[in-house]
This record gives sequence, structure tokens and C-alpha cells, in this order.
Amino acid sequence: MPENSSRNSLLWSESHNAYCYKHHIPPAAKTLWQWLMRQGEIATEIEPDLSEFNAWVAKNRGKPYAHNYLKKIFEILVSCCVLQVIKTYSWKISKLLFRPLSWLNPLKKPQETNFQNSNSSYKIESSNEVSAESVLNSSSNPLTPTTAEFEEKELQHEIFTACAEYQIYFDPNKRTTRHLFEFDIEDVQLALKHFSLRGGHQAINNPQGWLLDCLRNCYLQDEKFTLSAFMQLLTS
Repeated sequence: MPENSSRNSLLWSESHNAYCYKHHIPPAAKTLWQWLMRQGEIATEIEPDLSEFNAWVAKNRGKPYAHNYLKKIFEILVSCCVLQVIKTYSWKISKLLFRPLSWLNPLKKPQETNFQNSNSSYKIESSNEVSAESVLNSSSNPLTPTTAEFEEKELQHEIFTACAEYQIYFDPNKRTTRHLFEFDIEDVQLALKHFSLRGGHQAINNPQGWLLDCLRNCYLQDEKFTLSAFMQLLTS
């Protein structure tokens, strides 16, 4: 197993990142994908225990994922065809077929043969084919995400994930949602903890609006500014 782990850990590539970007796979599901790659041979059946993954997450993240969220990110990998469930033993243990990336991407169309020279042992690419391939492989292709775009999407997924853990869900298509991305993930996480301290959903009717107001108006700083600090400021 250690030998497989070290070998599979080297298999994650930019192509995997591009697949996550294309299929909107959030960071938590991406982490689960990377963890599964270290559990055994790719393209074979494995029987991972998600509770072991959650223990590993708790050690590195400080706390484990909620069971419902853990199920959700697992289902995301299944829906994106990364995993195929063969047999389910419990919600956290299944027999899976772990697909390699080469199985997930569509096969390239074979090049057409040159009918003018059918006896030739090689194929001549037309200028259009060469041009199209060069455009697809070019870094200027607008369909290929740049590093900055990918990092921005990763941050957005991370913020959505943090909010979802507190059962606060934002509509990505709503214009007001973009204001959420003006803040660092650390600030969002602090605001979410403050949301919980203020009574959570039982005390706050509009958690999305409250969270945005908390970040914009610096509610956290107001909490730290005590009466004694105010009196000292007046004195000075």
C-alpha cells in the first residue's frame, strides 16, 4: 500500500484540475478524489472507508465534514463518473471502480485517411486540421481556463462549501452573490462562526443577507469594540 500511495500521488496533474474546473467539482470533492488515488490501483476495484477519509480530514483541517456533506461530495464524484459504485455495504463503505482520467475524457476522433493516395503508409494533415489543433493547444484559447481563472473558481467553490456547512446556500447566478467573493475565505469563515454565535437560523431569518451585511459592515469588529474601549476612546 505505501508503494501504491507514493506512485498514485504523483498521478494528479493539471488535466485533473481542468476536469474539476469543467465539471464544477468543489475543493472538498477534489480532496476526496486525491485521497482515493492514494488508496489503491487506479482502474481497479477498491473498498475505501469514508470514515477513514473523514478522520484524515479532521487531522489536517481541524474538524471532520458533516456526514450529509461527506455523502454529497461522494455523490458528486459518482455523478461526474470518477467513481462507479459496484456494491454498497453502508453509507461509508462501498465497493468502487475507480476510473482513470483517460476513461473520463472523450476519445479523439481518428484522422481521416488521404483518399487521393490510399496506398500511402502515412496520412497528410490538411491545413485546417493543423490550424484547429494548434488553436486547441494554444494557451490563448478562450475555452481553456487560465491559472488565475482556475484559482478564482477554486476560491468560489471553497466559499460556497464553507457556507453550505452552515446550511447557507447562495445562488451562483444571482448578481448579489458576486459580493461574497470580494472577501477572503478566512473572513467568510469568521463571519460564519459569528452567525452561529448569534443564534444561527433560529435567530436570523435571512442568513444570506445577514452574512453579506456582516462582511460589509464588519460586525466582528463591532463585537470586539467593548464599552470599556469606547469609554477609553472618549477620555483620550
